[in-house]
Amino acid sequence: MKRGKFIVIEGIDQSGKKTQSLLLRNRLKKKGYKVGYISFPKYETTIGKLVKKCLHDDNMSVEISHILLSANRWEAEKELRKLLEKMDFLVCNRYRDSNIAYGLANGLNKKWLENLDQGLPKQDLTILIDIPITESVIRKTKNRDRYEKNKKFLNNVKLRYNNLARKNKWFKIKGDRSKDEVSNEIWNIVEKKYKIK
Repeated sequence: MKRGKFIVIEGIDQSGKKTQSLLLRNRLKKKGYKVGYISFPKYETTIGKLVKKCLHDDNMSVEISHILLSANRWEAEKELRKLLEKMDFLVCNRYRDSNIAYGLANGLNKKWLENLDQGLPKQDLTILIDIPITESVIRKTKNRDRYEKNKKFLNNVKLRYNNLARKNKWFKIKGDRSKDEVSNEIWNIVEKKYKIK
């Protein structure tokens, strides 16, 4: 069965994933495509509320935190499949690989992390927005969660993301540029890959 193309934008905290996901959605819409958008974690759901609590609770085990993040995606499984069925494109701000990058940085087993999301729809294209840790810190100074506060940890996540990008042949772009420059580069990737006129 024909389904929409599933595009995921990944990156460390404050790399501009949400901004760029929405800009890409809008550009595709302007070209006349039916485009869905989804963002994880979905904090407004039952499990999403627990995820939010977890991100600010240092006593919560990392295993529980990653199980909840995966469960949050499973909560949206029907929505994901419906969007892929109805739309030409589905643009997603952060998906399964964020759990792997952050999980590996937390010292968890890769196979265990992958198994948590086994069976969820797979993406067709992943774009990693890479920014320096200093940029992440500048972009958000208040209300940072337990991962955002820890520069050493974020640096480890960045390293894991770069390894995943290399191994899985993702597109990687520099995010510490103007919003338009980043958006144009993402657009060039999508335009070329899907032969958009």
